[in-house]
Amino acid sequence: MTTSDITWEKLAPELLQPLQTDGAAAEVISRPALTYLQDSLHRLRQNSLAMISLVVITLVTLAGIVGPWFFPKSAGGVAYENQQNPHDINQGPTRSAPLLVVDDFAPVPEERLDRNYDQQAPLLSAGDLKAPPSVHIDGDATVDGVNLVWQPVVGVSGYALFRVIKTNDQSVSLQDLADGTAERGLGIIEINDPTQYSYYDGLGLDPSEVYQYSIVSFVDDPVTGERYYSQRAATIETKLINTIKLTDAQAIDPAAKVGGTIAGRAHLFGTDALGRDVLARMIQGTRVDMLLALLVPSLCILIGLVFGAFSGLMGGRVDTVCMRIVEIVDNFPDLLIFIILQVAIGKGLLSLVIALTAFSWAGFARIVRGEVLRMRELEFVQASKLLGAPVGRLITHHIGPNLLGLIIIAWSARIPGVIASEAFLSMLGLGLEQPTPSWGNVVFDAARRLQVNPVQFFLPASVLGVTLLCFYLLGDSMRDAFDPKLRGRN
Repeated sequence: MTTSDITWEKLAPELLQPLQTDGAAAEVISRPALTYLQDSLHRLRQNSLAMISLVVITLVTLAGIVGPWFFPKSAGGVAYENQQNPHDINQGPTRSAPLLVVDDFAPVPEERLDRNYDQQAPLLSAGDLKAPPSVHIDGDATVDGVNLVWQPVVGVSGYALFRVIKTNDQSVSLQDLADGTAERGLGIIEINDPTQYSYYDGLGLDPSEVYQYSIVSFVDDPVTGERYYSQRAATIETKLINTIKLTDAQAIDPAAKVGGTIAGRAHLFGTDALGRDVLARMIQGTRVDMLLALLVPSLCILIGLVFGAFSGLMGGRVDTVCMRIVEIVDNFPDLLIFIILQVAIGKGLLSLVIALTAFSWAGFARIVRGEVLRMRELEFVQASKLLGAPVGRLITHHIGPNLLGLIIIAWSARIPGVIASEAFLSMLGLGLEQPTPSWGNVVFDAARRLQVNPVQFFLPASVLGVTLLCFYLLGDSMRDAFDPKLRGRN
């Protein structure tokens, strides 16, 4: 290529002029500077794990605040989370099911006696002994009781009743029970009156089970006194209808009447050993644990800030005495104080707050003292002291605001420890007194029946574990966000 092949473009003269420099414009800040707090919050919002943890904690807290408003009305003055239902003991998660409304004080059916029974008839021999020809259930078979009625047999000394639970993995046919080739299960009662031909069974019935009843007759040998039972049995199988007392039903639906049905309450987390709803107790317990999680760290931070700042500002002999007090408090056995407080003022929220606060502030006081020893030599603190500012003003106007990041970090780090401590004290029996629910006593009540109903333990324990994990993650993220060394960095 030669120069003759190049196309030259004529430029405008103003494009070749030197740029004008403006010193003032060069110093203009393109965006507003962020304060320490704004920069820390900005970096905290950029942490997705911290935001997820914050959302979970917020939802759990809202559930504790708003959830009890939606509980069913109390029956008989007992709060819903403390209502006991003997028919729902140790149930797994269940949905709403229809309930039969029964009278609050329904009488137990009277025993039926055969007035025409021939008591002078000779006793049957063991070989001729017969079982009742038939058996049926009078009325509804409910969780309150099953009224068994059978046809009496002449020439016997009485009847024996047995009950077995029909399970899916070990099913027993009624024919086997009738023939005596299968185990008849739990012996309910032996009736020594041959004229009685009914029995009301209300012993520990579970609405989720299917029951098989067997009735055999027996004779007592008048010479040897031995008792002989019939080989065959009258048998019947039944499911149970769940019931609800009229007063409890009208608390749900004012139009409920005896003999009608209403939709029962769902137990999404199951029920405990007293038939109480575990989810309701967890929601109500959230109020207790969140109150402790906010109140105890705040009191610890306040006491530690005042004590540590006072010690650091005063210095000398006062500082030495204060640090000896901190060392004594920090090394005192916490468990002993918990027990003493339980004896002195009894179980309750007040004793729990005092116990968790009394010896938890010492560590923060030591940290604050170290920061104050560094800060008290700074010019603005020295200037305030020369102007005659009292120690209280130095703490509230100079020391406290400059320790904001440290305070937030210490406060957030203390929260999961408080919740875990409450759970641990509940395990030792030093927590809140029953029936007041808290996460700790709900979880450890369920732990005692882990083999019977594992779901009752794992669901509340999962809520407790996830909440503690979120608090730890949020506290760790806040520590990084409020670290002055990381200010201005992504």
